[in-house]
Amino acid sequence: MKAMMLYRYGERLALDEVPVPSPHPGELLVQVKATGLCGTDLKIIQGKLSIGPPPHVLGHEIAGVVAGRGEGVDAGWLGKRVALHLYCACGKCRACRRGEYNMCDDLPGRLGFELPGGLAEYVTSPSRCAVELPPGMSFEEACVAPCAMLTIHHAIRRARVEPGDMVALIGVGGLGIHGVQLLAGMGNEVTAVDVVDAKLEFARKMGASQALTFDAFQRGGERYDVLIDMIGKADAAKESFDRKLARGGKYVLISFLPGAEMSFDVQRMAMDECQIIGIRNGSIQELRDTLAAQAEGRMKPVIDSALPLAEANAALDLIRAGKLMGRVVVSHES
Repeated sequence: MKAMMLYRYGERLALDEVPVPSPHPGELLVQVKATGLCGTDLKIIQGKLSIGPPPHVLGHEIAGVVAGRGEGVDAGWLGKRVALHLYCACGKCRACRRGEYNMCDDLPGRLGFELPGGLAEYVTSPSRCAVELPPGMSFEEACVAPCAMLTIHHAIRRARVEPGDMVALIGVGGLGIHGVQLLAGMGNEVTAVDVVDAKLEFARKMGASQALTFDAFQRGGERYDVLIDMIGKADAAKESFDRKLARGGKYVLISFLPGAEMSFDVQRMAMDECQIIGIRNGSIQELRDTLAAQAEGRMKPVIDSALPLAEANAALDLIRAGKLMGRVVVSHES
């Protein structure tokens, strides 16, 4: 099969022929139809994440068709259209028994990280990580769900955002633009914050009450019940926490720079009862809920561009440029 391989950190991916993987007991073989890419893939290429030595097959946002099964897997999976939860969890620990594969205590690996991902014609995954797609949903739409849409959905739930809360989304790229939609649909006053004017204008069209540059955001007098940070820069995070978070507010941190340290005013945390909440993808049930939200029109996947597998490097270049409106997708059917 064809796959885009990362052979050395810091270098571009190489299109190569590699063997089709064989599913182990309990696993599915999935013919990949579409793969979403995100900024985390750039961190992997740069060697900023500890996932082991290359070669690697990137791509953790995967949708496709079940083409084979390992021992112990029901034959009913064959031919089903699925999205794959990227955490190939142990399935046995306390977190997994709750369906929280993203919090697995004995994690064997993640698709596109420690395990081969979706920038290939086939991939294997535990059957428990596959979620059947709603009827009529395209693979390109579905592949955005396991990361971009699931993560922001999980963040909003974990922060217990309530209708009427004032919420600011710091960074309205692939995750943030989906958060704008979901929050606006819940009746929240949403402020979109970014440094790219075109992204701010697009956020307004998608339901943001106001859209501000980061400087304008910091100069404004409003304080917010919830801040959702998808940039993860230490100085900006501290400034936002200190100046823009309301008493009793929640600072939700999604993005981060590996190895970076952040400091927050612990006195303010105590006296104003502020919270800092970390986000790690989402649960398997939340992936089902995210796909349902798509099917019902509460979140529409925002896809800027779709390119074929052989042009995955060009897709990654679009992310590097920082001007995408939503996600870039590698379509195996184009």
